[in-house]
Amino acid sequence: MRVELNGYFRALPFTGSGQYLRHLAAALQRGYPGIEIVEREPPRALRGALGKVFWEQVAWLRASRDGADAVRHVPYLAPPLADRACVVTAHDVIPFVLPAYGAGVLQRCYGLTVRVGLRGARQIVADSEATRRDLIRVMGLPAERIRTIPLGVDDRFRPASARERARLRDELGLPERFALYLGSLDLRKNLSVLLRAWPQVWARHHLPLVVAGRAPRPGSRVFVDWFKGLDARTAPWLVRRGFVEETVKPAIYQAATIFVFPSRYEGFGLDPLEAMAAGVPVVAAHAASLPEVVQGAGVLAPPDDAQ
Repeated sequence: MRVELNGYFRALPFTGSGQYLRHLAAALQRGYPGIEIVEREPPRALRGALGKVFWEQVAWLRASRDGADAVRHVPYLAPPLADRACVVTAHDVIPFVLPAYGAGVLQRCYGLTVRVGLRGARQIVADSEATRRDLIRVMGLPAERIRTIPLGVDDRFRPASARERARLRDELGLPERFALYLGSLDLRKNLSVLLRAWPQVWARHHLPLVVAGRAPRPGSRVFVDWFKGLDARTAPWLVRRGFVEETVKPAIYQAATIFVFPSRYEGFGLDPLEAMAAGVPVVAAHAASLPEVVQGAGVLAPPDDAQ
């Protein structure tokens, strides 16, 4: 048997889809040594928005080989229209449930392609029951063609000793005690509830809030200037960090006292899972897939409750 993988996200390892692709390919090779895994990446010329569509709908199909023993798998939400036997992984349906993420002519056209392609896919894999429900409710897909397979967590994320945690805080220049938010800084992440709540936390517990992650470009429909008006004088409790490399993520989790994650919508919610695997207590929003991930191992709170 041969599995043909669309390797578009191999060159984007810091994204969730990039991590999924890497671990999926490794797990298939490790668990099924008799299967041939063929992962194909697009040339550099097909890295733009239109090039990506051409790769997904034309070039990858031409490059990958058909056959009775072959299965094509797209490990992200980009089902090809011309392949009625493809397997597709849906990490989320964000552009279809959050209007700001699906606005614009190009996004709407791409969304239509995804809708039509999903109807023809042989099998759809959802990361969570929440995403599976959205695929049925929003996309109108039959339940019997969707299978939920939750994500795992990289074994790099593990608890650290007190001595190791202290060393990591020193190396990273972080406070002795702090709450951590680590993730993207776009609209759905709902950081306003943290920024409203934290003056109370600071007054009671003197616990700083470290916010780490990458923001969308200013002017984007999903860009929010969360930190407008906040500086060392008005928000002495706030520590801002920029983008955190994948190699540093385990260390910053291990260094934290608590992890906070107020996101309104996650297809799975890998960040809280990584934090828990690193031995860090988690407080997350009771929204979308997060209750499935956190379950009884953390605290769930209403996403708009700053108390």
